[in-house]
Amino acid sequence: MGRLQYFPFSVWFLGILALAAGCQVHSSAISERASVKANELLPKISDELLQKHGLETVWYTEGHEIDRGVHLTELEGDSLFVATRPRSGKTGQLKRVLRANGDPQWYLPLSKRLAKAPVIYEYPRGTGGRPGEVFLSQLDTVYCVDLRYGDVLWKEQVGFAISTRVVATEGMYFSGSETGGVYGLLKQSPADVWTYRTGGAVHGSPIVAGTHLYAGSTDGTLYRLTTGQGFKQGTTWTLDTGARIVADPVVFSRWVITGSTDYKIYCCEAQDGTRRWEFSAEAPVEDTPVVYSYASNQEYVYAIGVERLARGHKLKRTLFAVKLSSGREQWRARKVRKVVSMGKRLLYVLDDNKENPKLRALDVLTGRERFTLPLDGFRFVPTNLADNGRDRKERGRIYLIAADGTIQAIGERL
Repeated sequence: MGRLQYFPFSVWFLGILALAAGCQVHSSAISERASVKANELLPKISDELLQKHGLETVWYTEGHEIDRGVHLTELEGDSLFVATRPRSGKTGQLKRVLRANGDPQWYLPLSKRLAKAPVIYEYPRGTGGRPGEVFLSQLDTVYCVDLRYGDVLWKEQVGFAISTRVVATEGMYFSGSETGGVYGLLKQSPADVWTYRTGGAVHGSPIVAGTHLYAGSTDGTLYRLTTGQGFKQGTTWTLDTGARIVADPVVFSRWVITGSTDYKIYCCEAQDGTRRWEFSAEAPVEDTPVVYSYASNQEYVYAIGVERLARGHKLKRTLFAVKLSSGREQWRARKVRKVVSMGKRLLYVLDDNKENPKLRALDVLTGRERFTLPLDGFRFVPTNLADNGRDRKERGRIYLIAADGTIQAIGERL
């Protein structure tokens, strides 16, 4: 296990961070379906129930006092990040856990709740063995944290209100702003190297792919910029949609995918912005699409259309499975809150039921429901992007986190 580090009192007031939206799964009464033992208060899905559906517990850790008050979880690289909120005179914490075995690596005290999920940057091999970095932000301040030990390497107060996650390259970091700009800055510097003004606020986090940066704006446009200078004649391009873009774009292979509140999903060439296809999701697409490779030459885009019904302002959420190669619908499923993981033959999604939350296993090719797994006691289920081509050891693995910090990692039996 890596070094477990606690910070001195002076670090508590660094002012790191404010509320982030993770996927919350609301608790319901303890039931037989969730297999919570009568003599235990900690949530846990029994091995018998998991085995019935071809699953198993990979590892399990109980929550402790310092882990209570979870409000955000995120899977990044080899890490599971769990953030807790400050409570009655106590600081919150950002905990880094190894997703392979559940071992905690460090705790970073937080005086405020995280606004956006952490983002990891790993230096390429051959750059002197420099440690990986974790980027966090609050209001107009960026924090760079050592990935190994949780030390704050540097912080900078920038000249704009940060509205997205902070992403980075070897020498720079980038963010969007509520005032309608995308900014590129040198590490350990508050002065921007370049600024690109859009016609609306930037809510979706920019995505770095090679020497380029992709960002959407509420002006309805997807932008491709260069990491070194922002706008560059002949390289920068734009893709116009019919309404606001509020989610992160996705870069997969040679394609860039984005959802729009004009009820459509767009796919274009990363190189020149040529529109490959557009798909009607029949409702605004406000969540970041998820792209998985099921098998060789079988890639799918999963996007959720969210329709706001007049009566009671309820939401009607529909998941669309779309072939990446053609933009054609494969299938659709109702009442899906988010996509969680892809296994060997199943797509795992979170049911849109706050009272009795469930994990649903859908056939990848048909969308037919194979089984459901009650999640009583677990509130957070972060999306795992591992698939046929991205870390096969993680394929089909699902992380369940309770508000008290209890974590159960489950996965398909090998």
